[in-house]
Amino acid sequence: MNITETIRDLFHQPYFISFLAVFACFCFYTLKDGKSTPFKKIIWITYTSLAIVTFLIFVVSAINRYYDPQVWDFGAWYLYGKVAAPGYNYYSPENFNTVFNSILPSLPLPLSDYGGFVEAAVNVGFPYPPPTILYFAPLGFFTYNAAYIVWTSFSMVFVVADVYLIYSLFFKSYRWNGLLLASILFFIFLPTLSTISFSQTNFFLLFYLLMMAKYPDKKFTGILFTLAVFTKPYMLILGLFFILRKKWGIILYSILSAILLNGLIFILYGKDIFISYLFDNPTNRAASWAFSEKVNQSLNAVLLRHHLITLDHPVVYVYIIAGILLLMGLFLGFLLKRKLYDFILPTLLLVGLLIYPGTLSHYGVILLFIIFQFFEEKNQLGFKPYFNIFIIAAFFYLTTISVFSAICFLIITIVFKAFLLNTPERNLSKIVNQRI
Repeated sequence: MNITETIRDLFHQPYFISFLAVFACFCFYTLKDGKSTPFKKIIWITYTSLAIVTFLIFVVSAINRYYDPQVWDFGAWYLYGKVAAPGYNYYSPENFNTVFNSILPSLPLPLSDYGGFVEAAVNVGFPYPPPTILYFAPLGFFTYNAAYIVWTSFSMVFVVADVYLIYSLFFKSYRWNGLLLASILFFIFLPTLSTISFSQTNFFLLFYLLMMAKYPDKKFTGILFTLAVFTKPYMLILGLFFILRKKWGIILYSILSAILLNGLIFILYGKDIFISYLFDNPTNRAASWAFSEKVNQSLNAVLLRHHLITLDHPVVYVYIIAGILLLMGLFLGFLLKRKLYDFILPTLLLVGLLIYPGTLSHYGVILLFIIFQFFEEKNQLGFKPYFNIFIIAAFFYLTTISVFSAICFLIITIVFKAFLLNTPERNLSKIVNQRI
């Protein structure tokens, strides 16, 4: 094992990741107070060096996948593109098998490596709504390696945009100090490294979410919401955020943009695409193990792995979802009554990740949207430093082990904070301004 692999493996260790997160927070708060200390220069140098190292680890992870290609997930994106580029019905397993067999000699891995891939991707078809293919169709015009470079470069644009938006939304007043903290926590986050390694779409989703938070009252936010839903369907739950706030202009823009995107697909591929998606949905062909494999971090997968529910009786999970949604509705009513509006979007996001049966471990990138709000002093979710450092340590440790556990931890944290902001013996407005 060379030094690069050793360092990369180290960045997957729970205690090490948790330590780096706590150290970054310590540097941030130490430099934030403006007090002069004998070790201030050393802290700045160490802090900046850590940011550079974490970014390089991230870049190396992307480059490594080019020289050491794997089946998942870019192999699926490339296959989707190869099926869609000529105009084939991308919900047809027959088309997938034909195209896969034709491009197999040009793929970087031998046939033996594609066993599970054939069962879970080739024999299933495109698993997302029709407009989502617009992400992948352009890949079909390139060779495998060229397509990977194009896709990774495209993803890197969103990475830069994500870090900038995080800085702009939550740390702008702290300047370089805030940018360093945002960068370190972003790049040491294990789902971030998994996302770039698997060439996943979570960076796109985080961008849409941050933009929605930055422009919650702009009508074009409806377009961002539609793009988010077509990227990952669980984002549909965020529509409640606009409904509760009675942002009908945003909802109208969302509907119109959805019609426009579906209209474009209709022009490019015809009506058969929609008929296949509605009446021969690929999820019906999905391998059963995909709902319970370890990388799946949804509540559904956890219950399946512990044999508390079975795929033969999915109605049980429907009852569980109904119970969760009922509790969410009661909590949202509490938030609205107490005017704790900053809690609504994080709550919806966490519940969406929890109940969506396809929440994979790298989806945890979206949780950064909530974590960074803990540092924002004008936000009701803001915590004082000693609370924040404990929360960050626990969160980064849990995420390295189980994203499901991290989701549950954040739910408990947010509920606790919401009720603490409403203790009867203290005035709400004072608590909102003073932060706990």
